[in-house]
Formats: sequence, structure tokens, C-alpha cells
Amino acid sequence: MNIKDKIPLRGVWNKAPATKWEEAYLAGNGIQGVMVYGDPMHETIIGNHCRLFLPQGNSHQLPEMAEHLPEVRELIRTQGYKEALKFYYQKAKQSGYPGLTMSDPYHPAFHLHIDMPVTNYQSYYKSINYQTGEIAVNFTEGTTDYQSKTFVSRSDDVIVYQLEANKGMIDCNVSLANYDNQGLDSKKQLSEEGITAHYRYVNGAGGYDVVIRLIAPDAICEQKLDKVRIRNTTKLLIIMKIFPYQDEKDSNMDSLTSVIGFDKTYQDLFQAHARIHQEMFDRVALNLTTDTQRQRNIESLLDEAKENSVLPQALIEKIYDAGRYMYLSSAGELTPNLQGIWTGTFHPAWSGDFTFDTNVQLSIAAALSSNLSEGLAGYFRLLKELLPGFRENAQKYYGCRGIMSSAHSSNTGKHIHWNEEWPLHFWTCGAGWLGHWFYQYYLFTGDKKFLAKEAVPYLEEVALFYEDFLIKDSDGTYRFTPSYSAENGCADNATQDIAVAKEVLQHLIASYHVLQIHSPKIDQWQEILDNLPGYQINADGALKEWSTAESEENFNHRHFSHLYPVFQSREFTEESEPVLWQASKVAFDKRLEAWLKSDEGDTTSTHGRMHAALCATQFHMPELVYDIFTMLTKYDCFYPSLMMSHYNNQEVFNVDGNGAFPQVIHEMLIDYHNQTLSLLGALPSQIDQGEIKGIRLANQLEVAHLEWELAEGKLRVHLLASGSDQNMAVKLPLYPNAKVTAFTGCKIEEKAGHISLNLHANEHTEIVFQLNNK
Repeated sequence: MNIKDKIPLRGVWNKAPATKWEEAYLAGNGIQGVMVYGDPMHETIIGNHCRLFLPQGNSHQLPEMAEHLPEVRELIRTQGYKEALKFYYQKAKQSGYPGLTMSDPYHPAFHLHIDMPVTNYQSYYKSINYQTGEIAVNFTEGTTDYQSKTFVSRSDDVIVYQLEANKGMIDCNVSLANYDNQGLDSKKQLSEEGITAHYRYVNGAGGYDVVIRLIAPDAICEQKLDKVRIRNTTKLLIIMKIFPYQDEKDSNMDSLTSVIGFDKTYQDLFQAHARIHQEMFDRVALNLTTDTQRQRNIESLLDEAKENSVLPQALIEKIYDAGRYMYLSSAGELTPNLQGIWTGTFHPAWSGDFTFDTNVQLSIAAALSSNLSEGLAGYFRLLKELLPGFRENAQKYYGCRGIMSSAHSSNTGKHIHWNEEWPLHFWTCGAGWLGHWFYQYYLFTGDKKFLAKEAVPYLEEVALFYEDFLIKDSDGTYRFTPSYSAENGCADNATQDIAVAKEVLQHLIASYHVLQIHSPKIDQWQEILDNLPGYQINADGALKEWSTAESEENFNHRHFSHLYPVFQSREFTEESEPVLWQASKVAFDKRLEAWLKSDEGDTTSTHGRMHAALCATQFHMPELVYDIFTMLTKYDCFYPSLMMSHYNNQEVFNVDGNGAFPQVIHEMLIDYHNQTLSLLGALPSQIDQGEIKGIRLANQLEVAHLEWELAEGKLRVHLLASGSDQNMAVKLPLYPNAKVTAFTGCKIEEKAGHISLNLHANEHTEIVFQLNNK
């Protein structure tokens, strides 16, 4: 069979085994993950589980700091933040605070090795099929063709691996690596049927168990020391499962072996899994190229992009698919951490934890628009588990009711990641930013039960914090003090603090109206809204990052926090607040000059590039969107799986960029907010034709189909309003002279260059535009 007949159209393939865990091909079901090196001689399979964060034995006791808040505020007012931070840190240390503490790190569950006496293999290739979640490795030695296949079952929640030999026999040693880590106690048992391992956390409660079952028909199996040798068979099936436990008494290795003792073939298991996985993946499809181009290996696509500074359409399509695959594979019981659901080290950067000052938010950016809203159940579950710590943060640090999120979390929501240099304890808008997706979930799904039972209670706790934390200036304006714009400096009234508080309170008031809740809280929240500090514009005409007269700007930074009203909350638009919009654009341009496009930028950052791209979609800057895409390839930010690195040159495996990339694609094609539908608002001319199907927008809008052909000036949009009749304006920012040439299932009015659209509930609408000249 020709190789072209085997490689996936929706996925990636390459011609070399991994040499390190970051290069491995990967799969997951939202609970367990797997990484496959694809080495014919020394195969390595790494098992992961979303719950495995290794306790370090650190103190999670928060310092009692609330009584010092008045003095801290007075120091900020009279002597500035440097003295206030010094005072605060000294008092915290006196109260028992140990200093900046990393979260308990994410870690692998096991490394399984399969060694074969293969010395001269040929015709090697490996692939990930994003559409089915299956990893395949193919090679030949002599007259024998070998193929391994791996996936993580959505139907049976097991990791499944199968090795087959055609015209030959399998001869291999299977072994489980011993972890040399002082934080783990381990015991393992080997037999001809498989391997079981029991791991206990030394510095904290719980641990996990691993069960690996070996199934090899007619094989000769021998246990030799710490290996199981398997020979004289054409097929080896390995079923693996990871069982976290919180209490030692919950671990029972004798009964665990029966859990995966069912009699199913690889094909049985795979078909049951693929039906679920593929239905989720196929809900949305971006089509930019031909099947012939889709069959190219990932090395050739990335090499072409680097050499020509032009991305093959097939590569853009695959990066898009990789982003949705990451989310689909990682979101489930929890939400993706910094590394999704995968790791091969006990020492990941930033502990591989849930980082809440930008990374988690980017990793879930496309969840709703990609029609994968069920993935957010893990996000909401995680936050609910962290709430006790969030409540203690608010109380211990500021004497407030409600919640204040940590900046980094894994096994606890307590905020212990701060010091004088990184004063993240002064960053108080995190819980509100995390609350953005609660209300968005309602807008996209129309689920009023979720709004009442989950969204409103969470947002109410955020509001409680603001009610207690905010103080009033003499003119009646509320003040955020202390205040910190994430990782870029302290000054009162950080713009993101103001923007997030506005969004939280507006969403709460809107929710009460939707749910017909009559309460004096509405007036209380409105009073806060009416008296929040206004945004400020500096002498250069730029929106300030801190809304106080004395603060200075630092444009050379990877975070875009002060542009929250643009890329996240959509608080204002060019039409609603032209002055603020222009000031935001100036601030953005200065960030681009000082950081994104500057060789003197303070650090490279994929998350910074993705936030820049999300801003660029709103400012209708298609060339910048494309430039950011090319930066990712130019600076070598992709691993073979198309998972991204945090820094240039494949440094630090991180998936937040993968989570954001599909959202950038969606917004540059079609976007809806503030009762305005924006079409092709930031579409680069290089992506001159294509179609997308199935994406979702707020207010229960479904984009059944959007197709464009720039050379012919054609745009066709097929919409479905699932909730109710809707009226909206329609904008084509890059094509102001566009005309509607045909439409069905709706009412359209065109007056003086303005287009308005009336959609009927549950009716399909199709509109054809002639784009004309820009």
C-alpha cells in the first residue's frame, strides 16, 4: 500500500522518531493522556493523568495580612509601591510566609519501554490522526512490516497500544521505568500477563496506581527480572490505565487488574472511541486546501514556511486543527494545564500548572466558538475545587468576603506564588477574568439553569470581593489599591482591574434581569459601576495601563492586560467609544513597536503573540495577523505534533497558543458582539479562498457555512439563529463597499453603506455578498 493511502488528511506525519518527550506524538481523552516516541528499537510510551500533581510538602498556610492593609495603602499613597511592597513582604515573612512558592508540579504517571532487536529499519513514518485521536508508527525491517497504533479511549477510559508484524514475528522486551524521585514511593509487580505499579506520594496525601495488561495470542512470554519478554506472536495488545487515589485505603491492586480484564480487540475499542472523538472533531471544519497538500509531511510544510516567509495553506489548516485537537484531548475532568494533559518530566516549567494571569484563558479561548462547550465542564469543576483557597486568599490578604484567585494553582487555590519582585498578590482581577467564561457559556448555549446555578453564584462571590476591597476617593470615585497589571508593574487603578470589575458587575445585573431576580443588589452593583475610575489616555494618545496620572507606561512587555476591553470583554467599539478605541489602538501600536516587532523585546512569548493576534482581529489588521502566524514558524515555535513552545526555538512545551489559534481564525473570518456581525474583519489576503463550517457565536448563533473567494470578490454566509429572532448590524471592515447580491430566510436593509440584518429564530439564513474593492 502506498504511504499516501495511510496518512491522515486531518493530522500530521513525519519521518523521524522523537528524541525527547516534547517531540512525542500525543493523544488524550480529557482524563488520561499518552505520548509516543515512535522509536522502533527503543519505544517509549508515557502515560499521563490530569490529576497528577506531585506534592512538594510546601506550607500552604497563608499569612494573616488583612490587618496591615490600611498601612500598606498609606505607604502606597505617601511613599509609593516600592516601600509598600517591602513592608508587606516583611510582615508576611513575620507571619510565616515562606516566600514565592511554586505549585506542586504536573508529572508523568509512567514511562513504558518496548525494546526490539531492530537494527536496520527502513520506510519509517509516524502520524497523528487529529480526527480520530490515533497515533500510528510504521516501519520495515527486511521483509517484515511493523505498525504500532495508540489512542486513549473515550468510551472505555483506557490507553490502548497495539504492535503488529506482517510477514514476521514480534520479539520484544516490555519494561516499566523506575522513577528516581524522592517525592514518590513505588512498588511494582510483573507477570506474563502484565505489570501493576503502586505509587504513593511521600510529601502529601494520595498517589496513583498503574495497570498495564499484555495480551499476545500464542506468544511465548517470560518474566526476566524487571522485564517481560514477548516473542513468537504477530500481535501485541497493551491496555493501560492510571488510577489516582486520595487515600491509601482506596488503592487496591488486586481488584484493579480486573478493571481492564475485558475481552475486546483493538478494533472494537478503537471503533467505540472514534465514534465519539470524531463526532466532536468534525463539528467544525476549516478547508483551505486540497487533499494532495494535506498529505504533505509536517517537516516539508514547516521548512517551506521558514524559507519563504509564506505559510502553506495546508499548514495553517493543520495548526488550526491541532489547536482544536489539543483542547478536545485535554479538556474533560479538568481543563488544560500549561502543557495540556501531557508531560514527560517531573520538573516542568512553571510546574506545568494552571496559570491564571493569561495562559488558562488562552487555552480555552476557542472552546465555545469551536462547539466544544462540554469541555468547559472541567474548567468549571476545577474552579469549584479551588474556591476554598480563593475564599481564603480574599480573607487572609485583604479581609474581604468573596474570592480572589491565585495566579498559579495545581493542588490548591491558595495564593502562595508572590514576592517583592513578582507581586502577584496585588493582582486582584483574576477571579473576575475567570468568570468571563461563566457568562459566555450562557450566551453561547442559552442554558438558564447553568446561569442560575453556576454562573450567578460564582460572579456574586467576585462581586463580594469588590464590595469589600474598593475604597472611595474624596470625589466619590472608587479606587483599586493595591493594584498590579500582571507581571508589568504596580500602580493604582490598573486598567484591567477596572475593565474586569465592569464586566463582572454588568454580567451580574444582566443575569438578574434574565432570571427575573428582583434585588437591591442590582442598585448596589450599579452604584459601583457608576463610580469606577475612568480610563485615562496619556500624552501620546495611548490608553494607559494604569489609570492614574502619576503612572508611567512600559510598552516593552508581553502581556496585553490593559487591552482587556478590546480582546476579551468587548466593552467598547469604534462606534460606541471612538476616543477610547483610538487610544487603545495607539497603545496597541506602541506595544507592537516596543515588544512584538522589536529585537529588543523583553522576552519572546507565544501567549503574547496570541493576545496580539486577538487584538489585531478587533482592530482589523490582517497583515499583522499573518505576520504573527509567520513568526511562529520563523522562530521555530512548533514541535512535530504542532503543539507550541512558550519561547522561540522550541523552548518550553506550552499549549496556550494552540488553544488561542482557532479563535484567531474564527474572529478574523466572522465575529459577533455588541449586536454587530463582523465579516472577514481581519482576513489576510494570503488566505484568499476557503470555507469554514460549524463554528458558534454568542446569542446561540451557528455559522453553518462561510465561504470566501477574494479573487472573485465573493462571500457566502449561512447562519442559523437557534435561540430567538435577532436584529444586528453587519460590517465588512475590509470591504466597506460590499453589497448584498442575494439572501434567503431573513430580512436585510441597506442604507447609506450600512447593512442591518433580521434573523428569524430556528430558520436558516443565507446571504451572498459582492466584496468589490476595498
